[in-house]
Amino acid sequence: MKVMIYSSFVIIGLILATILGTLGQDTSYNLNERFPAIELTTAITIVTFISIGLYIIIPISLFIFHKTEKILLIVSVTACVLIGLPISIWSFFVWGMWMG
Repeated sequence: MKVMIYSSFVIIGLILATILGTLGQDTSYNLNERFPAIELTTAITIVTFISIGLYIIIPISLFIFHKTEKILLIVSVTACVLIGLPISIWSFFVWGMWMG
């Protein structure tokens, strides 16, 4: 049961971080349309760093709680690195272009 909870936490976190990382620009436009008080640069900053933060928090939280099996820990850290590194580099690049 615990393995299923930790696995779903990792999968949902990776999906959310990937969506925020790849669609950060569209998300910031949508945030600006919905809440005009939020500037576009503020919205892209929030979305970018939430995406990067999720990729960092998932393995760290699994290390801290350390209640998972070793194979699940290795697989989740590998998935976070293999998926998170290119997405984070891309979203950081887009954020840098927005900042000028």
